[in-house]
Amino acid sequence: MLKHPIHTNLNVAYSYYYFNNKHNLTDLSRDALILAKEKGYDVFNALDIMKNDEYLKELKFGVGDGNLHYYFYNWRV
Repeated sequence: MLKHPIHTNLNVAYSYYYFNNKHNLTDLSRDALILAKEKGYDVFNALDIMKNDEYLKELKFGVGDGNLHYYFYNWRV
């Protein structure tokens, strides 16, 4: 993607913390994935915290390398 003449942006969605006490977490996460795809996101990242690993495997998430890098845009230092 670097220096590619057409593909210059990578849209990434993140799932961090959530609150759920009524609905199946797998179904909610599946809906979030569908919405992210409809909105044009290329990647959906989720951390294996808060027992997320219980549904991440079912939704066929791949295990990453464990390193997330955070980029801040439009921030003044």
